Amino acid sequence: MERRIQTVNPILYASSRNYIDGAVSLLSPYIARGFISTKQIFDYVSNLGFKPYQITKFVQELTWRDYFQEVWRNKGDLLFQDLKHPQPNVKHTKIPKAILKSSLGTGISGIDRELLDFYENGYLHNHVRMYIASLVCNLSGAYWKLPSQWMYYHLLDADLASNTCSWQWVSGSFSSKKYFANQENINKYLKTNDQNTFLDLSYEELMNLKEIPKEFLELSDFDLSNAFNSTKQWFYDKKVQFENNKITTIFADSYERLELDPNLPICI
Repeated sequence: MERRIQTVNPILYASSRNYIDGAVSLLSPYIARGFISTKQIFDYVSNLGFKPYQITKFVQELTWRDYFQEVWRNKGDLLFQDLKHPQPNVKHTKIPKAILKSSLGTGISGIDRELLDFYENGYLHNHVRMYIASLVCNLSGAYWKLPSQWMYYHLLDADLASNTCSWQWVSGSFSSKKYFANQENINKYLKTNDQNTFLDLSYEELMNLKEIPKEFLELSDFDLSNAFNSTKQWFYDKKVQFENNKITTIFADSYERLELDPNLPICI
């Protein structure tokens, strides 16, 4: 784990993190499963000799993760309801078939490419997660809850607080406005060159779009009611053994099971 942490480059991270090939840390699965803590990572980065402003962006992302955990600790089960105000302009409570593995086809090449990889490897770049949530909630009109559960189920680094709060932030129930990304933005950060798509609009046009894109009209009642319990049981039953030691990991299904570090500074 120490060697993994030592691959972090906070300067390069700050300048490239939003790009699909940016210098992200890839530490989230280890944090989510309790192998390392945000405090350990913060301590390492703080001792690299950089000036505070040079590592601020990286530290901010660590504090967002801890903040979302504290929201869960404070709100309890209220986390799974609209946190600040009702999600605006909800049209349905289902999932667009366009993002499901069996019927994948959003009409946006970069999103389709990343979703194919997601179903294979369980990883999504954070920017792509926001793009997907925006398409599903803000253009398709889906209520955030079921799609957020779909993403959580498939994520290798699934963190219930971060995932739930992020979907609510994008959809406008945990923020002052909805998050939108147009085709120009997606092309830039996903290194694609799509043109004449339903996202190939100005932000003003996109935010005032009245019709649901045809790619997102077909919906699914995708049933996740038993997915978590079966996955949790598999996790408990599976024993991971190494030559000289055994690793025991808790699958955290409530905030009481998480070991949070209360001493991570919120700013530097």
